[in-house]
Amino acid sequence: MPESPLPLLTLDFDGVICRPPFGVNLGISREFLDPAAPPTEARVYPRWLNLPLDHLRFDLRAPMPGVREAMEALRTVRRLVVVTGRRSQPTAWLRWHRLDGLVERVIVNETALKSAHFKLEVLRTLGAPEHADDDPRTAQLLAQATSRRVFLCDWPRNRDLDYDTGVERVRDLLDLARRLSA
Repeated sequence: MPESPLPLLTLDFDGVICRPPFGVNLGISREFLDPAAPPTEARVYPRWLNLPLDHLRFDLRAPMPGVREAMEALRTVRRLVVVTGRRSQPTAWLRWHRLDGLVERVIVNETALKSAHFKLEVLRTLGAPEHADDDPRTAQLLAQATSRRVFLCDWPRNRDLDYDTGVERVRDLLDLARRLSA
């Protein structure tokens, strides 16, 4: 099947597609990274330990409000690829919530890089011109280190920071879909 002529939009998973527990997004980091500094490595646990822990942490979470409608609208104007810092595959979760058919593929972090640098490398490899995330650290790094358009989904913990001009705030994916469809 030939590749779609639509531009590629990569989407973070947790906090963008998948709702955090109790609607509180504690995984957001308010400290920015130096884009000139070398990437740091994450503590990577053995796969036999990581997979069950990830399933316990993530499987019962609900989708973000309006995410199906948003992703359906987005795929009329963009190709969608999920890029997650998770170390386990969320495809069963996407299938369970009937969202799997809305994305071309899902890329999980199988590297030793921390999430922000992992996403930076993936976006460079894919040549993705746009990315949506909820984490200020990731959004800022992508905006400072590339010419990508970065959309930051609103959460209380990512407000009131001095962002690069390449970071564009959106309420959520539905707001982003409306903007990109206009």
